Amino acid sequence: MLKRGLPILVLAILLLSYVPSAVACETEVARLGVQSPTGISPNKDDSMRETVRIAKIGQETARFMLWEVLMGANYTEKYIAEQIDQSMIDAGSNPNWNSFDTIVASGANGAIPHGDPDNNGAGPKQVMPGDVVVVDLGARVNDWVSDITRSYIVGETDNFTIIDTYMAVYDAQNLTFPVIESGTPAWVPDDIARTHITERGYGDLFIHSLGHGFGVCVHEPPLLSSGTDDPLFGLTYNQQPLMVWDAVTVEPGIYHDGWFGIRIEDDFLVNTEGHEFLSEDLPRDLDWFMIKTTDYENTTFDETPGQENDNFLPAIGIFESVLLCSVVAVFSRNIASENRKNES
Repeated sequence: MLKRGLPILVLAILLLSYVPSAVACETEVARLGVQSPTGISPNKDDSMRETVRIAKIGQETARFMLWEVLMGANYTEKYIAEQIDQSMIDAGSNPNWNSFDTIVASGANGAIPHGDPDNNGAGPKQVMPGDVVVVDLGARVNDWVSDITRSYIVGETDNFTIIDTYMAVYDAQNLTFPVIESGTPAWVPDDIARTHITERGYGDLFIHSLGHGFGVCVHEPPLLSSGTDDPLFGLTYNQQPLMVWDAVTVEPGIYHDGWFGIRIEDDFLVNTEGHEFLSEDLPRDLDWFMIKTTDYENTTFDETPGQENDNFLPAIGIFESVLLCSVVAVFSRNIASENRKNES
């Protein structure tokens, strides 16, 4: 009996190992114990549009905080990620079940696709002027998610490698857009982007697939990869064609080990007319990448979050300071004179 049942058991295990991850995604809410009142929401597309709107708020928050770093704020990756998360929650993202841990990866951490590996993508490293920073985030509405990445440099730069890397990623992403449509084999967009990045001299530094499906989970079929699998996620479902109602990301990246990384990621819905570019109105050009001192109006902020500023002084000029000191001296002399009269 055992001998006859063993092959069946092995076959069952093998079959289960090939079940698409989306099956697990559909039950993830229940497993986590944070199921929405109505279960998995049926209005997928509208929910995803809303999650993208909220994710754009998260990116705008990130860019503003990086500008504050340029102006002198002392922010860690973790602190920026926490503020991003709060901004998305305030805008309507699920506070109990995030899309995924927000990644804020600056400098050498940005050369690691998922950021600081010991701190869920955003750790204690202080973000500094001159850092290239990868910000990867998503929101969740009615159980559906978004997944958007932007890269920034804290300050302007004329460094050839940084600018050329950014433009190689930007151009590679643009080249894929025309084939994001029903019927396109999932490996084709990756092949287009990878060919361009290779021609620009960075082929060995594009170390993950071009993109992936998303839905209830942030990583679902299809896999936009021209390889047999994905070296970052270990996924293998890249042979199926894109289909109507698929939601997919397009996220080419180049990673200079020990220095910086660049990734640009946008969200698409495949439809009968081709696709809907959900995150199209969130800027991603070179001007958005470079954060300048003139980008925002000056504001007041704590240089070190969570700590009192012991060096606070009123913003007064030399004349006001001399006048203040003179007034204090006159009052002190009058008080001393009054005390001497009382003693006599």
